Amino acid sequence: MRFFQTILFLLALVPNFLRAQAPLQISPNVAAQIVMVPQPRADTSQLENISATAEFDPPTVHPGEKTFYRVAVRATQNSIAWPDEIAAPPELHFSTATRGQLMQADGVRFQPLTEFIYEVTGTAMGHFTISNFVVSVGGHSVEIPAASIDVKTDTVTQPPRKLSLEVSATNLFFGQPFRVRVILPTTAGNQVEALRDVQFNGSGFLTDKSATHQSVEVVNRDGQLQSAAIYETVATPLAAGTLTLSAQAFTTSVMSVPISIHAQITISSTPVKNVLLLSDPLKINVHPLPMEGELPGFTGALGKFSYDPPQLSTNRLRVGEPAHLKIIFHNEGELTRFVAPASPRSHDWQIIADKPPATGFTLIPLTDETHATPAIPFSYFDPQSEKYIDLTIPALPVTVVGEGLPVQLPVFDEENKSAAPLILSSLAPTPGKTAASLKPLQLHGWFVVVQLLPVMGLIALWRWDYRRRFLAAHPEIIRRRLAKHELRRKKIKLQKAFAAGDAAAFVQHAADAMRIVVAPNYPANPQALVCADVLAQLEDAEQNGRAGETVRKVFAATDARFALTPQTQANLLALADDVENVLLKLEEKL
Repeated sequence: MRFFQTILFLLALVPNFLRAQAPLQISPNVAAQIVMVPQPRADTSQLENISATAEFDPPTVHPGEKTFYRVAVRATQNSIAWPDEIAAPPELHFSTATRGQLMQADGVRFQPLTEFIYEVTGTAMGHFTISNFVVSVGGHSVEIPAASIDVKTDTVTQPPRKLSLEVSATNLFFGQPFRVRVILPTTAGNQVEALRDVQFNGSGFLTDKSATHQSVEVVNRDGQLQSAAIYETVATPLAAGTLTLSAQAFTTSVMSVPISIHAQITISSTPVKNVLLLSDPLKINVHPLPMEGELPGFTGALGKFSYDPPQLSTNRLRVGEPAHLKIIFHNEGELTRFVAPASPRSHDWQIIADKPPATGFTLIPLTDETHATPAIPFSYFDPQSEKYIDLTIPALPVTVVGEGLPVQLPVFDEENKSAAPLILSSLAPTPGKTAASLKPLQLHGWFVVVQLLPVMGLIALWRWDYRRRFLAAHPEIIRRRLAKHELRRKKIKLQKAFAAGDAAAFVQHAADAMRIVVAPNYPANPQALVCADVLAQLEDAEQNGRAGETVRKVFAATDARFALTPQTQANLLALADDVENVLLKLEEKL
């Protein structure tokens, strides 16, 4: 079942192989089984099932030859805390680690596979071992097994498998596209392995995914014809200078492809082992575009271009009437970068460029004094001649009519069934509404204040409701506030009675003031309080002192009006200072 899952990728390779090689055939039974393969599901198992392998490929090399140290972990790359350096014998020279990840189908589900690969060079003969070590994978410890390599001269060694990287040019200009080919020759037994998850390493390049395709072709390797899997795409340098480009990819989908043109494709049922392969880096020299000789209208087009004679939809039009200018460009060569001309500025025309990939313009005349369309400057850079080439679109003769503007539109008369011309009304006798300023409202200073008014109103309403609830829960605050207000009124009346020499009114107001100031402490109606209630709010020493005596005299004088014999009250005005002191002491307790 695993075989059928991994063979899906071959369906994209077989048509290219048939076109490049010969009319090879796939067995009908095999093809039917490939079509009926269900889509595997992703593996959601726990991290405890992680396994790891380590090996040298090849395990035997001569001194100075290169081999690869591979570590494969069945986990996602982001979950692996890989060490920066690996403890290795000094006789083994390790390069920088390269890593890659793919989702591997095991028949019923997809499992992640991450591989770390080092290019190793043995500098001395001997048997060397990389001891086992532990790495953290998603918080779990996973042991990487030990791996050994023999460096000796008395044996025949096989060179390590590598990818071949070919480019169409190594001397380029900034922004010049070039073709990149990744080649994987067949293995021993003439087996072709397809490429998966091809990745280009090196900063300053942009690959075109739409131009990517794979095929199986016969290539000449060291004078021998050999089948190989080809991955081809187009890259564009986005930086100047000497850039380094390399490729990496996983192998998959093993099949046997004989050289004979009448042979039949045979597919191996052996479980596929995905191996990460690298290519040697290539140096690519990228030159910046020259500043000297740049022509007007250069938009970044590189290559060789030409165009057919421009076609204008009409050569007679009115002011404000649009006309379309159609331009068809042609390129010489396969790898070019075309950027359409930009819309120039003109006082007599409004110019609107078509949306890419169309190459045309909508031209609208703004005056009847023009007699030709505007010339549209355009130029491109030719990498072969290293020069800018002028390809300006010439002006075309036109006739612009401006008579009768604005157009007199007829008005249909329902009664007479005739059309009458529109007539402008007379000037208004008075001016209409005017604006003090054309400045937008949101730019005025008061606009921000107006926007904040609703917020401030909500805050004030919330504070009022909070205060209302608080006073409802503490009614004593309101009683004390009312008592202080009434006390101030009584003090004013008390001062007026003292100034008028009215002793009866003086003592009556003094007694009322004492009742008012102590009423919130009970609480009670002030008129229901008596002398003892007022004395109870004084300290014990004050009750027996001058303050207590003053309170008793005031209440005794107020009660004297109910006596059968009138009492003299001439000396009560002398208690004014004592009454003031008593009220002050009682007010402090509110």
